[in-house]
Amino acid sequence: MKAIGVFVLALTMASPALAGPTNSTIGGKKLTDDMVHNAGVGAPGIFYSWWNRGEGNLDWAIEGEFLYRDWPAVIPSVRSFSTFSFDLLRLGFAVDGILRWNLMTKERAKVTNDLAILFKPGILIGSNNIGSSNSFTFGLKGEVGVPVSIDVHDRVSVVTGGFIPLTWYINPDTANAFLLPVLARMGVEIRANEKLAPWFYFDLGWNTTFSNAVFGGNTNTTFAWRIGAGLAFWNVRGKNPSPSSGGGDGGDDYVEPTYDDSEVFE
Repeated sequence: MKAIGVFVLALTMASPALAGPTNSTIGGKKLTDDMVHNAGVGAPGIFYSWWNRGEGNLDWAIEGEFLYRDWPAVIPSVRSFSTFSFDLLRLGFAVDGILRWNLMTKERAKVTNDLAILFKPGILIGSNNIGSSNSFTFGLKGEVGVPVSIDVHDRVSVVTGGFIPLTWYINPDTANAFLLPVLARMGVEIRANEKLAPWFYFDLGWNTTFSNAVFGGNTNTTFAWRIGAGLAFWNVRGKNPSPSSGGGDGGDDYVEPTYDDSEVFE
């Protein structure tokens, strides 16, 4: 945290023009383009999200995930519930909806802050690992977050905030488990050019897992984390080209003929 603070301070002192990336997908800034694509990889999985600018301060998105770690965060010590080995999730596919409401934009001489509130419900189908067998697992998620973007440079935004991705695993063959992670974000978004913005984030915190009677009704608290890196991009096809002069429609090179009515032909 101290290193991030020094980094933010150095960038703040270096540039007075603090616009930052124009389209934020992991922070709290409002989208400026109508449509933004976002793809990333990390833990717990690989994902793609389709972002859209909504009315007023609202943005919304639909996200698909392929998961190979516990959803929605990595829970390292969940095995301590039992003497046999198991995973809450081995592989899975998830679909999420995202609503983000920009609550505040505050501009200062050296920095611009954006604060938002985020809702991210989701559903999952997958399998877990109980001993040597795979078992079908269904999951529900209701994530609440407060992302914050801090424009510290004309091309750089530092991203922070807090997230609570509540998760319920439903497994008919074994047990149900309710996860309560509380995560803090450290991240960065970079405006590479007018259409590309690479990003990186690391969420770290703790998780409390509540189990039913199959695990003796235990609770277990351990640290939790998730990490991701990816790219946001928009306007990849550019503007619609004007008809060419050879296309039959005239185009930019077409000049309408003029006639001189003063001439009289016999």
